[in-house]
Amino acid sequence: RKKLKKDMGKDKIVIYFGFNNPIVYKRGVENVILSQSAAVPQDIKKYYIFFGEKEEDFFWNDIKCISIKHNLFRFFKLNKLINRLYKNAECVIHSHNYLMSFFLWRKTDIFTVHDGLFYLSSQTDHKFKNIFKFIEKAVYRKSKLVHFISNFSKKESLYHGNNFIIVNNTTPLEQVKVKFEKESWSSKKVKIFTVRSIEERVNIHLLIELAQKNSNFEIKVSGKGPLLEKYRKEIKDKRLDNIELMGFLGDEKIRKYYNSCDLVTVLAKYGEGFGLPIIEGYLHNKPVFASNVSAIPEVIIDRKFLLDNTVIDLENKIQNYLKESKNYNFEKYYYDNFGNNVIREKYIKLYNQIFLIDKSN
Repeated sequence: RKKLKKDMGKDKIVIYFGFNNPIVYKRGVENVILSQSAAVPQDIKKYYIFFGEKEEDFFWNDIKCISIKHNLFRFFKLNKLINRLYKNAECVIHSHNYLMSFFLWRKTDIFTVHDGLFYLSSQTDHKFKNIFKFIEKAVYRKSKLVHFISNFSKKESLYHGNNFIIVNNTTPLEQVKVKFEKESWSSKKVKIFTVRSIEERVNIHLLIELAQKNSNFEIKVSGKGPLLEKYRKEIKDKRLDNIELMGFLGDEKIRKYYNSCDLVTVLAKYGEGFGLPIIEGYLHNKPVFASNVSAIPEVIIDRKFLLDNTVIDLENKIQNYLKESKNYNFEKYYYDNFGNNVIREKYIKLYNQIFLIDKSN
């Protein structure tokens, strides 16, 4: 593989801008950053900067994490920190955070778009959506290279330039070593597993309707979010014993449930710039039934697994699949298209567009 060439005078470092403490929040953007950092040679230092509850620094694998306290002075402190790092090294800033890039005095070298800021705010008719529109456009103008995680995220963004690249996601779950064993399912029913943030856009109510409509399904949901207790109460009030919202689960536990389930669902109304749980299901060689929205059709193995977001279609698609002969190799589809090695090579090329390339290697 090509190596990134070091200058004689300064070391090179990659600085990631994200959102959350990666020790506390282990999924979403943090997962993508972990995958991207795996493409950076070991002799190049890596930093991850986010706004947290307090000032602190710690290591996350081989990435030095710096938390800037979330207050009125955070953007000033961010620029001060970046200027200090620039004095001692040649820096590449790889941002996932619109506001950080917007208030940064320097340009962003690579900006990763998961979902366009204006697109997301428009879906909920946010009162500040026009401000977000201005911010999104400004960030693209300040970015040397824009990275999209899907064709959909590119299409729905406000970016109209030519200096962009599309690289899909992979999942760090591939590297999580675990001894697979049967997880605790309460019956021999059809076992459905899903990993979702419990919020309005992810259609948890469809799974509740499915559990209520068909007692032959047992459904387990991993994830937390603002509507977790609301949906738990609804399940309790309806006296449903075949669906459980389990809250946050660690990666090892998630892998065990993926391995022991019969199928995976990924439901959404909007805002799926990629659909990470889809490829996580494929990693474990499971069929995935997902909503026909956003980037999901790009990722799904076959359109017969796409849903129109009604409980009738969800139930029918699952029942039809269970009756037919199975001729899909979901695991191979994952490794051929979204495996760690496949995506890592694409990220290496991405970083080589920013760093100087040693042509002799």
